[in-house]
Amino acid sequence: MKISSCLYLGAISLFGAAAAAQTNQQVFINGVALQATTSTKNGETYYQFKASDLKRAGAITAGGVKPKTDAIKGCVGDTLFNGVYSVQLIKFGMDGDRFGVTLKLSNASKQELHNFMAFSPSDVVVATNDSAAPLNNYKNQWIETLLPGTSMTLQTETDNRGTATKWTRLLIRPSADAVKELQKAKLPLAQIYNMEFDLICNKK
Repeated sequence: MKISSCLYLGAISLFGAAAAAQTNQQVFINGVALQATTSTKNGETYYQFKASDLKRAGAITAGGVKPKTDAIKGCVGDTLFNGVYSVQLIKFGMDGDRFGVTLKLSNASKQELHNFMAFSPSDVVVATNDSAAPLNNYKNQWIETLLPGTSMTLQTETDNRGTATKWTRLLIRPSADAVKELQKAKLPLAQIYNMEFDLICNKK
């Protein structure tokens, strides 16, 4: 099937004539928040997206084939959702001689989320194509227990190594043990737990 410049996702079908009543709505695909135009035809709701947004969210490739991916990806300001919790990159930049980030973590499940079920500061890494550095020096509190539907702000930073580097990506890579704990708790399981923010892609 050829992919045109706009896709309608309902049962992933294309539809040419838009219905009279249309609204705008935020829809999550692979954890990336996308703006969609919704319309109704014959009692079914259809979502229209920009093809470029769908490619950015990893929903399609140029050939329309589902890509193999190991991370949910987004821009600065996107909220990435893995089926259990969501993470938004609120702020990043130099803090004295260290590089730091501010993240918003939200528990989207119906159970408590404990620290050993999410990710630790050392699981948050800034990177370029050639180098990487963990942000394992956190400020204030880290995750203890997050109740369903609640959020908290996390601040973490590197040490002073590599401060001259222009970091281009922020990676969140939960440990295998954290994923096992989510499985033991019988939480809804995501297909992908790794997250990646493109630091040079800012939608604000």
